[in-house]
Amino acid sequence: MAMTTSKKRAELFFEKSTALMIRFRLLVVITVLACTILSISQIRHLGVDTSNEGFLHDDDPILLTYNEFREQFGRDDKIAVAIQSDEIFTVAFLEKLKQLHEELKENVPHLSDITSMINARNTHGDGDVLRVDDLLAEFPETEEQLAALKQVVLSSPLYKNMLISEDGIFTSIVLESEVYDNIGSGDDDLLSGFDEDLAADEEAGDPQIYLSDQQITTMVETVRSIAQKYDDENFRTYVAGTPVITQTIKKSMMMDMKRFIILAIITIGFCLFIMFRRLSGVILPLLVVALTLIATVGVMALTGTKFKTPTIILPSFLLAVGVGDCVHTLALTYLNLRNGKTRNEAIIGAYSHSGIAIVMTSLTTAAGLASFAMAKVAPIADLGLFSAIGVMIAMLYTFTFLPAVLSYIPLKAPKGQAEGPAEPTMIDRILDWVADFSVRRYRLVLGISGLIILVGIAGLFRVFFSHDVLKWLPENLDVRQSTEIINEELRGSVVLEMVLDTGRENGLYDKSTLTAIDQLARDLENDYRDNELFIGKVISLTTILKEINQALHENNPEFYKIPDNEKLIPQELLLFENSGSDDLEDVIDSQFRLARITLKVPWLDALLYTPFINDVEKRFKDQFEGKKLEGGEEMQVTVTGIMALLGNIFYASIYSAAQSYGIALVVVTLLMVILIGELRLGLLSMIPNLGPILIVLGFIGWFSIPLNMFTMLVASIAIGLSVDNTIHFMYNFRKYYERSGDIADGVRNALNTAGRALLTTTVVLSIGFFIFMFASMKNLFEFGLFTGIAIILALASNFFMAPALLTLVIGKTDQNPRS
Repeated sequence: MAMTTSKKRAELFFEKSTALMIRFRLLVVITVLACTILSISQIRHLGVDTSNEGFLHDDDPILLTYNEFREQFGRDDKIAVAIQSDEIFTVAFLEKLKQLHEELKENVPHLSDITSMINARNTHGDGDVLRVDDLLAEFPETEEQLAALKQVVLSSPLYKNMLISEDGIFTSIVLESEVYDNIGSGDDDLLSGFDEDLAADEEAGDPQIYLSDQQITTMVETVRSIAQKYDDENFRTYVAGTPVITQTIKKSMMMDMKRFIILAIITIGFCLFIMFRRLSGVILPLLVVALTLIATVGVMALTGTKFKTPTIILPSFLLAVGVGDCVHTLALTYLNLRNGKTRNEAIIGAYSHSGIAIVMTSLTTAAGLASFAMAKVAPIADLGLFSAIGVMIAMLYTFTFLPAVLSYIPLKAPKGQAEGPAEPTMIDRILDWVADFSVRRYRLVLGISGLIILVGIAGLFRVFFSHDVLKWLPENLDVRQSTEIINEELRGSVVLEMVLDTGRENGLYDKSTLTAIDQLARDLENDYRDNELFIGKVISLTTILKEINQALHENNPEFYKIPDNEKLIPQELLLFENSGSDDLEDVIDSQFRLARITLKVPWLDALLYTPFINDVEKRFKDQFEGKKLEGGEEMQVTVTGIMALLGNIFYASIYSAAQSYGIALVVVTLLMVILIGELRLGLLSMIPNLGPILIVLGFIGWFSIPLNMFTMLVASIAIGLSVDNTIHFMYNFRKYYERSGDIADGVRNALNTAGRALLTTTVVLSIGFFIFMFASMKNLFEFGLFTGIAIILALASNFFMAPALLTLVIGKTDQNPRS
């Protein structure tokens, strides 16, 4: 009785508030339009960030460590231009390579360093003199000189798998961007004068601003356009590297977003027209959603939140989700018109009847989405937070703007139906059949449903995780093919960075430390040689030191090793510094305390990176951490670099998904119990919601579809959306069941009032997500496909499974519902 009284009070509240919106409709419309103009003024400040760093929160320790690394050693996510030719060691090829090198050097913006065979370090001895100059400082002209060059290049450990492939068919040009956008461009090393510049900037109070996403995009596009000009049969160019992959994904997703919005508007508008056969039924929901989207994006801009890879789906997502509230309201309004009510009576009656359910569905949908707000992956958290905000804004506009505008429209009942109850339509008859079948044959319905769910649960054991953004791209796309070729021919395209802090100034003069670094590098290369995740190259201070030692021993390869005499180490390094080369700055700090060790590996699924990173980190820590050099502090090992970021992003995604599933399930269940007003019905109502999720995840497992950053969103989003159907059905069922005491009558009336709107919103929502299947990227295709399927299954579950469960439970335990 208390619950019935509360519902009546709530219905009276929505009745009065709707009448108020109609009375002050002009003020409501002006207020909403003013808010929209304010939001539009903010949108121009909205930025886009698809960088790998953008996946982590600004205060994430992993990102802070990576930023410290970049400030000291520069960027490790470089652009590689690989060139394939059978004639690399010919004058014609080398001249063309030099032209390409020079054009890139002169025209690529924000360039910090460029390295190729043209200017690669050539450390050699000339008698007792150490010389460090460019490899092609003297351009070869004769066959003898070309043969000598080939011998030097192919036999050099430094060039192998960096600037030349083992078979001599591929060479490369490596471009490194600046770290900051307020440092002058050029070919000089990034750290040249770094300490002085940084001190000056700090003293002047100027903040150091990292190179922007748009600046990296410009750099990538320039490299691509220049490389393409040189491409021919004997000079085949391939452009790859982390920045290239990242910017390709950004471009693809931006293009997809525009396509999604256009397709969503067309298809959703068409579906609304088919369902309602009224222009107002098409324009008003799209208008409310458009205003919702503008307001939501305006809030993003106002808070300084940027669009990132997952959040790019937000506009088309809100376009699909935001229509739901309007559909329920309009469906009941038009039904009231058919039953002979006036326009304002029909509007007020619709809100009085469905107001509670709309609030409930908005809260549960927002709760399901907001479960992502605590995610460790920044764009997933942004997607959850602003999707939830968008849902609440859509609810607000549905209760204010929609009735105000609707009251301006001269709504009328269809011809011949102005008075008296409406004749049953085909949809009415179908819904009646569904109600009768699900109640009368409830055992059959539950048996089939249970069997399908069991098949889904079995498929869960076949689910596997993946985070390989390269596989998201089409197989024939240039960047994917280029990356795969560079992985194979030049032994890797991404790096893991290790930083060893020796604990004291000049700690890198210690022979035992350098020997241990060198031995660890050789062990790792050998141990991973035949693995899918191999180590193509290890670069560190020991690489330079061994070159120097060999050069000072008449260029004898037998002396490519750490000097036997420890006292020679600082002398040899001093000779190298005095030679004019600044390459030491790439691998050590100015105090000879920090050592950078770079491991080059292929671009693979990030699932493979984490155990590899853990193994490498353990080996370095076992070797160094906790030990002390004389007069120094304990040594420390730090793992960082773009590979570490990718690995951590993947595991953060899994953690975030598991966390959001748990939060969404608990919060939504509690809301269902509270809002339905009965523990038994609230818990019972979750079964039709969980069933579709288990089935979809099971299908993902059976068809060997990996759970990636996007497909992991399916369950949480689907829970929030499918609960909407359950709330509308359960709310209406309880309302009619309390009146009649008959389960079949309660189900039939619930489907006849809410069922039509549920059918409409399911069609609109599923199509809204199926539109993602037109994406150029595989991850979005799979996300749209399985979310759409989950929404359709949720409707089927609420039409058949929910009534069957009610019949099974209530039919046996509650014989006097009206008491």
